Amino acid sequence: GLTLTETAGDLAIAAAICSSFLEYPIPKGIAFIGEIGLSGELRTVPRIDKRVHALAKLGYKTCVVPKQAVKALGTEGLENIKIVGCKNLKEFINVVFSR
Repeated sequence: GLTLTETAGDLAIAAAICSSFLEYPIPKGIAFIGEIGLSGELRTVPRIDKRVHALAKLGYKTCVVPKQAVKALGTEGLENIKIVGCKNLKEFINVVFSR
């Protein structure tokens, strides 16, 4: 078992489960930040801008975040990372695991 107290990891856990179920590896250099609501909607998390900037500094090429967070992030300091916004789990699965 695993217990998480930080909701920002919800999307990463969902990515791992989908990857296992679909037998499709998660592409290299991609990160996931977001909370998942009970109806499958993706929600932003506190300090998402700082989290994404840290990922950019670490060399990640893509970051999947809730769609409403994309505007709040802006573009300053994010030239080397692609930000992908998704509104719900269905859209997330289609974006990340499309063949």
